[in-house]
Amino acid sequence: MSGETWKLIDWFKNNPGRSHTRLAINSNLGAEVDIDRLLDSIKGLQVEIYTSMEAVGTQAEYIRDGLDYQAWCKNVLKLLDAGIVVHCMCTINALCLDSLPKHLDQLVEWKKIYSRDYINFTLNILRFPSFQSALVLSESLRNRYKQDLIDWMFQHKGHSYLHEHEINHTQRLIDYLDVVKTPHSDAFDMPNLLNDFKQFHMQYDQRRNKNFKATFPALSDWYNTL
Repeated sequence: MSGETWKLIDWFKNNPGRSHTRLAINSNLGAEVDIDRLLDSIKGLQVEIYTSMEAVGTQAEYIRDGLDYQAWCKNVLKLLDAGIVVHCMCTINALCLDSLPKHLDQLVEWKKIYSRDYINFTLNILRFPSFQSALVLSESLRNRYKQDLIDWMFQHKGHSYLHEHEINHTQRLIDYLDVVKTPHSDAFDMPNLLNDFKQFHMQYDQRRNKNFKATFPALSDWYNTL
């Protein structure tokens, strides 16, 4: 976290009653975050944490270079144990759909333990850069992942642990995968998008010592055709 964030927290602690502002802190909650210092610093303050995640395990670590997924889970649980509200912002891209339902299942399990008001999610559709959009995937892959989300909704929709906005965001993503054909109005040259996708991930694998096809086996056949 930025040093300026700690200064801001210190100001609120040193000036009790001067402001009733609720602090919203955005953090990747990675291994480098001193979560114990954070929890100690915000005692008595109104604080909510915003963090980003949209996949699980090695797929999450591939999407977010430098992420330690287990450290992220551990830090989320420390916040929830301390009674801190956590907002999970999911950036929906071409790679996350394979394990997105598992990620949502994990959030639901935490909701069941800590209540739905202590952890919630939003599904925010990535449109730029266009070659990372979920819409670059083949129609068969989009249909498969759309059906996975339909099945997930069928399993969870009637339960009280989901907020209305979470249901709406999930349905919006289902509709997006079903209807929308291009990432945005200016992105319609699919061959170029697919070429950019392939070139980017080839370079990413080389420079970051990653392996696209091993990490996303469900995408490997499609990837080989690009």
